[in-house]
Amino acid sequence: MKEEEVVLRTHQFLKSKGLDKQPLARIYTDAHSTLLSYKELQPFQRFTLNLGDFVLHPDLVGQLSDGESIFAIEAKGDSDLIKGLAQAEMYQSGFHQVFLAAEASAWGTSLPKFARRKNIGVIAVSDSVEIAYSPEARMPFRDTFQFISRQLETVIQISGQQTFQFNIPTHYLVWAIVLDANISYELDSLVTRLGNYPIPKDWQSALRGAKKLGIVNIFGNRVEITSIGVAVKDVLSTTISEWAEVHKRVGAKGCGIPLVQLKSQAAALLRLLLLQDPMVRLVIDGLRQFSNHSAHFADLARVCDQLDHARAPIFFLKPISASLLTDHNGRILWERATGEDYRSRMFYQYKSILKHAGILSDTSLGGSTAKSYDPTQDIWKLL
Repeated sequence: MKEEEVVLRTHQFLKSKGLDKQPLARIYTDAHSTLLSYKELQPFQRFTLNLGDFVLHPDLVGQLSDGESIFAIEAKGDSDLIKGLAQAEMYQSGFHQVFLAAEASAWGTSLPKFARRKNIGVIAVSDSVEIAYSPEARMPFRDTFQFISRQLETVIQISGQQTFQFNIPTHYLVWAIVLDANISYELDSLVTRLGNYPIPKDWQSALRGAKKLGIVNIFGNRVEITSIGVAVKDVLSTTISEWAEVHKRVGAKGCGIPLVQLKSQAAALLRLLLLQDPMVRLVIDGLRQFSNHSAHFADLARVCDQLDHARAPIFFLKPISASLLTDHNGRILWERATGEDYRSRMFYQYKSILKHAGILSDTSLGGSTAKSYDPTQDIWKLL
């Protein structure tokens, strides 16, 4: 059995069965060229275990439903199991649990015993998948664990449905206006509360943006406004009809007014919410490294990487590009990055939200489409 098949079957098993009788909160597959053709393994994301003189990249990285415990899996086919055990043992410096997954017939009798002594989990893969030994969860080394944790936190914040889908922040703040404290709303009923507000057809993405800002909590099919959301509601002190007019002026195509100019108090609220995001703070710190607090996107990415190597590659680069641009020491070869390597949601939606909040100046974009994007023409400047 090839290594890719072991990864695929292990991934499928964990998604359906969980780990240690716990469901998974999330699982990511290394963005390695041999795995990218398996769409079932999405989402792809390279996690880097920095061990000083060298780096390692686990094949699978996951988090349990408790929201804290993280694990790493090294996969081998029917050979190189001793090498795999050595790699898995090194993963222990950054993860609570580590496993080696390999073809069942390749394990033999001695290697599982050795793995147990080293507290390495044993996953035997054949037509079925068996966790032959589940290791005791142990606390990893602080610095290595924190480096992994910052990577995972950043992935969660900016990936898929967790990031901002719209350029206009009024779609996110509107939920503080229409929801009341101490009420649990059914998800399907929420859109009716918006009245004449022009919410996009994909209104649930707007709701998830409000969750990202801390305005609402989403529990399955129920939604509640948070204490932060109630405070936002009190400060905004506006009706849904008045907010719809604000949105029309902010979102007018070609002539929209930044929220910070139209409603400075609302923009200040948005700014406070955004400053809870470590990536927003990193972008600000990165721009402050430049004499005029201004830089094009490529230079900003490079400087932010120097400030926080755990977060910056994930924030700025697509997962596959980050993998291709990483050298054997874990450094990003920024000089090789092209416009198509950068995450479009960062240089479009994210930039727009920071502009409306009064964090960034209203500067031009680096291209009208992601395909034509030129990061050296995309200027980011602190207001």
